Amino acid sequence: MIETALARLEALADAARAADMAAYHKVARRYLGATVPQVEELVAEWRAALTLEDRVALAAGLWESDIHEARVAAAKLLTQARLRSLASHAWASL
Repeated sequence: MIETALARLEALADAARAADMAAYHKVARRYLGATVPQVEELVAEWRAALTLEDRVALAAGLWESDIHEARVAAAKLLTQARLRSLASHAWASL
């Protein structure tokens, strides 16, 4: 699951935009250059297709990748209202 998700994010890569993002954020991690709307589109697909347990597992894997856009996606997977009340353990797993 995580390999497929990362491959989908990497398919959105834009080298010039990634370089700009790295310069702006000044954090030593990988940047793909994907836009927030592109990441949000993937997150919406994953939310619709995955169970709560699978979303938490995917979020953990995305976060551990230390790729900027993957971390944004992980946070977005865990911030929907019904997830907050159903799975407080979700944040603890990260």
